[in-house]
Amino acid sequence: MPVYLLGVSMGAAVAVLALSETVEPDLAGVILVAPGLWGGRSMHPMLRFSLWLSAHVMPWNTATGSGLRRRPSDNIPMLRALGKDKLVIRYTRIDAVYGVTQLMGQAYEAAPDMNHPALVLYGKRDEIVPAGPVYDTMQRLPKTPDFALYPGGWHMLLRDLQADVVWRDIAAWIHAPKAPLPSGHQTAATAATVAKE
Repeated sequence: MPVYLLGVSMGAAVAVLALSETVEPDLAGVILVAPGLWGGRSMHPMLRFSLWLSAHVMPWNTATGSGLRRRPSDNIPMLRALGKDKLVIRYTRIDAVYGVTQLMGQAYEAAPDMNHPALVLYGKRDEIVPAGPVYDTMQRLPKTPDFALYPGGWHMLLRDLQADVVWRDIAAWIHAPKAPLPSGHQTAATAATVAKE
């Protein structure tokens, strides 16, 4: 059976980094959903510095992200259920946030070493991961990935209201990677298509 590695958001960064650091695994392909590769050189220098300073001066301080006014999905019932889930971490230490951005930055740098067929999926309405680093990463991969941009997609593509569209695209790509995706959202990975309007 062919094996595929799928990573979502920060999990996509972990996947890219893992594949760059290991001996060529026997993988048929990699699927990166809303890849969290926003760290290191891909992050604005002022934001990077202020995060570094906070992590080294007051690492115990916590952040919730509630003041950022970012929406991860259009699936409100799912978001409300997550809000009530006692296992969801609501207060994250600044040094942990800094560690996550370090990991994502390392994955961004490691992208040229990921030599596998890849499918990259991104939502035009993603308010969590900026489009720029996603585009830059695709340009730095040694093999041009297949790319789908969902006009109504948010960051949580696999849990959005249109999640079944994304699931079908993933299944179709696995079964016939050379065929067009059933959603019709497959497009060229250019700065113009990825950038937000």
